[in-house]
Parts: sequence; C-alpha cells; structure tokens
Amino acid sequence: MKKPYRKMPDIDLGDYILRTIHIRDYKDMYDYGRDQEVTKYLSWGPFEHPKEAKRAIRDIFYPRWHQGLPRGYAIIDKKNEKMIGTIDFHTKPIDLNGAEIGYVIHKDYWNQGIMTNALKQLIKIGFEYLGYDVIWIKHLKQNIASQKVIEKTPFIWIKTEKTRVQKRGYTLDDDLLIYELTKERYHGYQ
Repeated sequence: MKKPYRKMPDIDLGDYILRTIHIRDYKDMYDYGRDQEVTKYLSWGPFEHPKEAKRAIRDIFYPRWHQGLPRGYAIIDKKNEKMIGTIDFHTKPIDLNGAEIGYVIHKDYWNQGIMTNALKQLIKIGFEYLGYDVIWIKHLKQNIASQKVIEKTPFIWIKTEKTRVQKRGYTLDDDLLIYELTKERYHGYQ
C-alpha cells in the first residue's frame, strides 16, 4: 500500500520553502518557541530550554507516521536557511479520511503573508497529494491573527466549543472556533 505521507514534496514559496522537519531544526524551533507571545494561544510552550524543542520534534512530529500522517513541514527562510515556523497535519480521525492543520511562525515574520501562503499550499497538498476528503482547522477566539489567516482560505466555520488551555503558570479559557474544508468545496474554488 502506498504511503505518500512518508515522502512529502518540498514546496517552494519564493523566499521561503516548506520541507519536512528534522531533529536538527530544534534550535530554530526553540528560538520562536520560547517566545510567550508566539506560543500564547498554542497548546504548548513557551519552551524554557532547547532540549524541549528537540524532544517536541522527536516525540510529537516523528511519531506521526504511525498515525498515517506526514511528519510536518518546517517553514524555511531561504536567505539564512533558518526554520521560522511549522505547518502540519497533526490529528487524523480514525473514521474519516482527513486531518487537522496547525501552524506557528516566528514573530519577526508576522503580517507578511507567509503563513497564508503556506496554509494554501498545505491545503493543496492535503487534497491533491494525500487524497483527503476533508480538512479541519481551529483557533482560539482571542487569536485574531490566526483567524485572519484562515479567512483568506475557503474554510467554513462549522462550530464553536468552550475550551481550556493549560499554560505554564496560567489557564486560558476561551471559545475554540472550528472550520472545515471539504474536497468538493476545495475543487469548487480551483
């Protein structure tokens, strides 16, 4: 049986490239993952030590193959060969042919359209390369920047749930907005 998620294509975004994440990326991941503002609305972080980033890549990204998912993409700045973020399919339901997307990017690269472009390419990969029938994406209501990225794609809001995110030193209670994109809707936008 073919397992396309094990050999993901690199994606050229002009000044940036998406390529499979590797353990050696941990120092770059630590660089943005230690920033409280960057990780404020995420289920992880901020990192306190580089070994936490290394462990995250090894223990979270690498085992995804066992779940039938790609390892995940590192977003690389071509100018300095630095990983500035990640975008990935991180959760795959057992009973549906689809996956959920997550992403994060270094604060120095915010508001430049990089994540919007990366998300559009990952959607394309999901439907055209991996053959998904549906893709989901979520964000906390307070995370307006993430909402703006999602609104530039054909995702449709489907529901809102209450959620609690346990962070280091505090708890974040918020609404979780959930969006969906079906293969049919995606092909209708092409």
